[in-house]
This record gives sequence, C-alpha cells and structure tokens, in this order.
Amino acid sequence: MRLIEGKHKSPRILVVDDEESIRLLLVRILEPLGYAVDAAPDAETAFAMMQATTADIALCDIKMPGHDGGWLIERLQGLYPETAIVIATGMHELDPRLTLGPGVIGYVTKPFAAKEVRDIVTQALESARSARPRTPLHLLEAPDEQDEM
Repeated sequence: MRLIEGKHKSPRILVVDDEESIRLLLVRILEPLGYAVDAAPDAETAFAMMQATTADIALCDIKMPGHDGGWLIERLQGLYPETAIVIATGMHELDPRLTLGPGVIGYVTKPFAAKEVRDIVTQALESARSARPRTPLHLLEAPDEQDEM
C-alpha cells in the first residue's frame, strides 16, 4: 500500500471590500502569515472567484455597491458550507441574521487592528478545518474491487 503525499496547500482567504485601501491593508496583514489571499472589489467578483477557486475563509464587507455582503454570504453559505465567513465592516450594529448564520465565525469592525484580524482569521481557519469532511484512512487504502477479480 502506498499513500500519495500531496503538497501542503496554503489556506486560501478571499477578501471582499469595495474600498481598495481596506483590501490592500487586509492583504498586507494576511499574506506574510503564509495565506494565499485573493481580493475582490465587490460581491459579484468575489462569487466568480469562489467558483474558480474555493477559499477556506471569506472576509466580507457588508455595505458595497451592487450586491451587498449579505447577498454574498447567503450564496456562500448555500454553495460553500465549508468556507468560514468573517465579516469586516464599518457597521457597529449588525443584523443577527448575518452574524448568527451558518459558517459565520464572527466579525471585526473598521477601523481594526492587525492583531484583531489575525486572531479572527486563525479562529476561522480552525473552524474551516474542523468542518471539512475527512476520508477515513481505510477508504484511501482499500484495494479496487476490479483488481481482485
């Protein structure tokens, strides 16, 4: 029996904010920690990016032109339930339907400190890892039925 070892992939984070300065700040906070960080200026672009490459964590602003963060979060919860969601917003009072939704780990309010962002992303990553279905080792090692005939 041989186990195939794959490359350890860096956790992927999708940052979604219509303010370029906030996107750049979040990328500068997260990339040095070894995360693969993608950034989107709006919910529609973020959704398309998720369809191309699923992120482990989505760090979403709520108020954006066009579809807002609530629209994006709703779609992510339905199609990507293993993606942990962190809300990064300037709003100090959020609708509990957003903050208590499935997959929403928490939120940070702007302006936020780098440590605050790192801490919540670490928590979200732990949550995302624990939510992933794991294939039992015996299923990976099971011989193919056709090989036995």
